[in-house]
Amino acid sequence: MMSHNNRRATGLGHALLSLALLFGWGQASADAGQLQVSESVTLNASSAAVWSIVGDFSGLYRWHPAVVNSTLNGDRSKAGSIRVLTLGNGANIVERQQSHNDAQHSYGYQILYSPLPISGYESQIMVTDMGAKRCEVTWSSSFNAVGVPDAKAEGIIRGIYKGGLDNLAKLFN
Repeated sequence: MMSHNNRRATGLGHALLSLALLFGWGQASADAGQLQVSESVTLNASSAAVWSIVGDFSGLYRWHPAVVNSTLNGDRSKAGSIRVLTLGNGANIVERQQSHNDAQHSYGYQILYSPLPISGYESQIMVTDMGAKRCEVTWSSSFNAVGVPDAKAEGIIRGIYKGGLDNLAKLFN
């Protein structure tokens, strides 16, 4: 199992969180997006085993190869928690957890700040039990393209999802 390297929001993460709240970047849900992307992967593992990794709001770095660290302000399983993701290229993404349901193996979140060419981004990750130690992970979202054609924004988000889901397949299949 990979080590859990989660830290509370400090330094740059704390600064981004403060800016997000100060400038109202958290209002992204007010104009939820018109574009939609959804990707899924079937895994040869129980939904509980997969959820133990995927369901940790501050643990995306444990299964997505583009994320090298995550800092958290709040509780990893409570709505309202803020995570700051640090990507391999040094960029940061600030996200707020909107919902979290351990019983249904799902959580929803929105992006407050990101270098991605999108706005109004809202997403849900769900792990669905398929019996016989198999499950399906679905990652879906709605958003608007900003400064790029819709198809390019969709391709960027789809690529992000596929990167994480493909890595989950490596971990569990």
